[in-house]
Amino acid sequence: MAYFQKVPAKNKQGYKWKCTEEGPRNPATGKRTQITRRADTKKEAAFKVEEALKEIRIYNGQAYNKDILFKDYLPDWLATYKKNAVKENTYKLHERNVQKKILPLIGHMKIKDLTPTHYQKIINKLADQENSKRTVEIIHVTLSNAMNKAVSLEMLSKNPCSGVTIPNKAINQIKDDEDLEYLSKDEVIKFLDAALKENWNYFILFKTLIDTGLRKGEALALQIPDLDFTENKIKVYKTLNYDVLDIDKMFGPPKTETSYRKILIDESLAALLTRHVIKQKEIKLKLADRYHRETTLVFERGNGLPYSKSTLHRAFNRICRKAGITKHITIHGLRHTHAVLLLESGASLKDVQERLGHKSIQTTADVYAHVSKKIEEKSVDGYSNYMDYPQLNMK
Repeated sequence: MAYFQKVPAKNKQGYKWKCTEEGPRNPATGKRTQITRRADTKKEAAFKVEEALKEIRIYNGQAYNKDILFKDYLPDWLATYKKNAVKENTYKLHERNVQKKILPLIGHMKIKDLTPTHYQKIINKLADQENSKRTVEIIHVTLSNAMNKAVSLEMLSKNPCSGVTIPNKAINQIKDDEDLEYLSKDEVIKFLDAALKENWNYFILFKTLIDTGLRKGEALALQIPDLDFTENKIKVYKTLNYDVLDIDKMFGPPKTETSYRKILIDESLAALLTRHVIKQKEIKLKLADRYHRETTLVFERGNGLPYSKSTLHRAFNRICRKAGITKHITIHGLRHTHAVLLLESGASLKDVQERLGHKSIQTTADVYAHVSKKIEEKSVDGYSNYMDYPQLNMK
C-alpha cells in the first residue's frame, strides 16, 4: 500500500509529494526494498512509483530488478534454476565458471549494460588467457544460459551473448596426428609397466581405461555388481559425481542415452579384475569398520571411498614421467588411445562408436577417421593384396 508524505522541495521553495511503496525482496540478499518517488502532486508521485515497480519482474516469488548486478543475479540464477535441474557435475561446472571466470570480469556490472560488443571482447579476453577453445565455449554456454533466463523473465529484451564468435587460436596451425592425445602401442606398454611398479590400484584403473575406452567418470562409478565375469562384460549405466561422499548423491546418469551400454572385455582384463576384487576383499577384512563397504566401488582409494580428481591427475602425470612419456596427454587421452588401437587392429568406426558410447557415428568419424597412418597404410595394402592384379601387357 502506498504511503504519501508532503516534504520540502529540494533546491527551491514550496513542497512536493513523496510516495513510498513496498517492493519485492531482493532475490540475492532477501532484504526488503522500498520504492520512493517525488512529484508535484500525489497522483504524479504514485504514477512514478508504479512505473518503477513495472521494471521489477516477479517470477515464482523471485523478484529481479533490471539494475541488478551480475554478482547478485548469477548466484541466484544458479540456486533457483540450475540446482537439482541439471546433473551434479554440470551444476559444479556452471558454478565454477561463474565464480572463477565470469564474476571476476563483470561481477559489478549491471546485466542490462552488457552489450554484444562488450561480450565479444570478454570472450576474446578469456581466449587470450590460455584457456582452450573448448573451455571458452563452456564458459559461454553458462553465461548465455543465464542471459536466456533473464530474457524469459523480461529483464532483457534480447540475449547479448547471441551471435558471439569463439576465437580459435589453432585455426592457422597445421594439424597432424599429434593434435589428438593418445599413446602408441609401445607407449602403452611402458606406461602400464611404470603404473604397475607405482601402485596396483592405479595400474588396474588405467589398464581398464586403456582396454575399454570408458570415460573416467564411468570407470570410477563402477561397482562390483557391474562386473559380469560369466560373460566377461562391464555394465555402464552411471557416472561418478566427483568429491561427493554421500552414497545417495555419489552417482549420476551417464553423458548421453547411448552411453548406457555393456562392454565386452578380454580374458586377460577379466582375470586382472578378478584378482583385483579378491585383493579388495582382503583389504576389507584387514580394515574392518574403517573400510566403507556401502560404496562397493571397483576403483577406490584403498578404503572404499572414491578418488579425487587431483589425486588421479597427479598419479597419472607421475607415471607418465617415470615411463619417459613427454607428450602432452591427460587421463581422457586413454579413451582416445583405446579407440586408436581398436582402429589400428582392424575395427570399424561403427564398432568404435558402439564401444565408446558415442551418440553419432559422425562424432567417431570426426575424431578418429584420420588419426593414424597405420590405418591408411593397412587399407591400401589390403586393397592391393585383394586385387592382386596380374601382369598387364601395356604395349
